[in-house]
Amino acid sequence: MSEQPALRGMAWDHPRARHPLEAIAAQWSMERGVRVQWDARPLKYFEDQPLEELATAYDLVLIDYPFVGTAARSGLISPVDSFVDAAYLADQAAHSVGPSYASYTWAGRQWALAIDAACQVSAVREDLWSAGEHGSRPDSWPDVAQLARRTRRAASRVAIALNPNHAYCAFLAVGVCLAGMHFWPTGSQLDRPAAEESLVLLRRLATQVHPVSRDADPITISDLMTRSDEILYVPLMFGYSSYARQGFRAHVLRFDDAPRGPSGIRGSVLGGVGLALSTRSRQCADAADLARRIASPDAQSGIYAQSGGQPGHAAAWDSSSVNAQTGNFFRATRATIEQAFMRPRVPGHREFQPLAGQRIHRFIWGEQEDSAMCVADFLRLADSLLADRNAAPSFEESQ
Repeated sequence: MSEQPALRGMAWDHPRARHPLEAIAAQWSMERGVRVQWDARPLKYFEDQPLEELATAYDLVLIDYPFVGTAARSGLISPVDSFVDAAYLADQAAHSVGPSYASYTWAGRQWALAIDAACQVSAVREDLWSAGEHGSRPDSWPDVAQLARRTRRAASRVAIALNPNHAYCAFLAVGVCLAGMHFWPTGSQLDRPAAEESLVLLRRLATQVHPVSRDADPITISDLMTRSDEILYVPLMFGYSSYARQGFRAHVLRFDDAPRGPSGIRGSVLGGVGLALSTRSRQCADAADLARRIASPDAQSGIYAQSGGQPGHAAAWDSSSVNAQTGNFFRATRATIEQAFMRPRVPGHREFQPLAGQRIHRFIWGEQEDSAMCVADFLRLADSLLADRNAAPSFEESQ
């Protein structure tokens, strides 16, 4: 190995993120003679931490796609076409899973490689389900509500990730389920009846589900679900293929599509991770070479998936061997991610999401609040924080 400073990357702190990056970096380092150091931050900081704090300290940064408008304006992130050729970029676009590739497109350029693809899906402890008399698994939100009522006092119950950030995402997912992809086309345009119905549905469900739901993110619920028998079924949370792998935890989860709504859409919000190259990197050539390796179809369907990753390239989602490793996770949830809704990507969303989430969380877990007032507050926040007078495109363009 050379004595030059290590190439530094910032991931987020879960085996799904760290393990495949470390495995590929170790292989790449042996070939190139360049040390790589991956640091990781908790999920909460991945969702909220300012890009400025990361791009100045790291060569490679994993980002959430709502940061893309900020990234494009900031000058902190190199456009992908500056370090991959046209054929590579075309392959990435052609093999996008759902709108994953499009979520990193802004003003006609690409700002990150979609190395990890995810959305909200359903999950079940299949052993607990088979041991009970539950019939078919829920296909719609009325089915979910019925199951939650029936199991409210049972040893194994329904849960849903409804901490503030995930309450926001659940509100969007149910709204899309009810009204279709144009539920929220832009900041001040919202299907108000569907928004109110979404809020009320989630508040009613909150009275029936496992109490951990109130402050939980998907990792919290998945960990509890796999180490105890307290949670039978989750209708909506960001899917982690790690928990579908034998041996990852004491119990295995089976993932499936999100509930279907009257719109015909399985409402879900897009997640996933993009790999971006900092313009402040002093080792741009090496960082770019490692980024190309991580996002390549061979790595994505090979060492990345084998090391516990959740690939973003369709070659992995279509792979029989990758699906065999994960209890058919990718095939079972493909229909949902193909319809997934993108959150706003305009500058201002970083401030908007936690505030909107706190307002929705207060409504869902509160009493005697008016849904119309909650929607009005949501729109006031959108008007003040998501106004995008200078950037293009608007966040609905790729829906």
